[in-house]
Amino acid sequence: MKLCISLGMFNLKCILYYVLFAIFQIYKSLVFYYDENNEDILDKNKLFHSFCFFLGYLLNIFPALNNQRNSKTHENFIMNESKGKRSQSIKYIYNKTFVKGLSTKDIIIFFIICFILLITDFIENFSSIVINKKKENEENKEKYEQDFIIIEFIVIFLLSKYSRDVFYKHQNITFLILILLEVIKTIFLLGGKYSLNLEDIFLIFLNIIYSILYAIYYIYMKELMKYKYISPYKSNFMIGIINLPIIIIIYIIISFTPLGNKDNDYYYDSIFDLFKNIRNLNIMNIILLITLPFAYGIILLLTNKIIYNFTIYHIYIPSLLDNFITIIFKDSEFTEKIFLSLSFFIELLMILVFLEIIELNFCGLNQNLKRNIVIRAYNESSFTIEGEYNEYDNE
Repeated sequence: MKLCISLGMFNLKCILYYVLFAIFQIYKSLVFYYDENNEDILDKNKLFHSFCFFLGYLLNIFPALNNQRNSKTHENFIMNESKGKRSQSIKYIYNKTFVKGLSTKDIIIFFIICFILLITDFIENFSSIVINKKKENEENKEKYEQDFIIIEFIVIFLLSKYSRDVFYKHQNITFLILILLEVIKTIFLLGGKYSLNLEDIFLIFLNIIYSILYAIYYIYMKELMKYKYISPYKSNFMIGIINLPIIIIIYIIISFTPLGNKDNDYYYDSIFDLFKNIRNLNIMNIILLITLPFAYGIILLLTNKIIYNFTIYHIYIPSLLDNFITIIFKDSEFTEKIFLSLSFFIELLMILVFLEIIELNFCGLNQNLKRNIVIRAYNESSFTIEGEYNEYDNE
């Protein structure tokens, strides 16, 4: 008798990516860079955090160069093994890829995507500044910061539903359960515990915009890697080449404006204060700070590899892991931790069903699994071929 729940299709490489992602997220959450006043330099210097983030994008140039060198070595090997017209054919394939590079339209869209990433980064920084101000003014305990990653999933799901992808019963049901669970979580954490004012509503609105923009970014990265044949490494360091200099320029400009003045109520950052804060770090914290861009680079590379090698929906699991790790290490109430941990495991179960890593073998939920569709197609094609042979034999 078949079990109601069974293990479906899974890939060891995907599991390895998730494990590595979790390790570097834990590292990023555990490592702090305190100065002599026991203050986190990244919390005091938001733009420096942005600098480290986009430097992580740029550092993907090293695996990109290594990948390019390996490709040239492989190309030379094949060329040496081939002769005559076949050699010329292979040379044509290697020198003239299936696409002629990015068109002017593609380049413009790519710059827009880079600009979207800058906007999401500033939204995150601004939300953090507002939240810190609220904590100082209200003198309350750590508040839960709603992330709305389900918005990313909803946008990706709806856009995909009306393009190429086809979804079946088990996926539609899990999608609805995920939305319902997110609504319950939001009501419990924001409506049930905290009194919402205009500032809170504005922060929620910013977080929703943040999630929508990141969904657009993920969709674009999938298209860029799949249809434009841009590698996961190259697509990352191209973003770093564009956004890192922009962050540096913005950093310098803001340092000479009221936003770079600490006496301002909504002081943002200053490059002069950054140098002072770095001087107050000990050697160990400086070494740890140097490793941060590399951690970001690996996390961003793993994200691209997951999107490239599997589906865009697989990225929802790393987002859940990131949230869960933040929950575990956040100083919040015990009941809140229990509730968020429980919702994490339910959401994880639902996305695993959606991705067909876990199969539900009841109520016809396993009828249109990809594996079963392939088996049916194979059986039908075999039956058709057998029928043609029998007809031929009869003649």
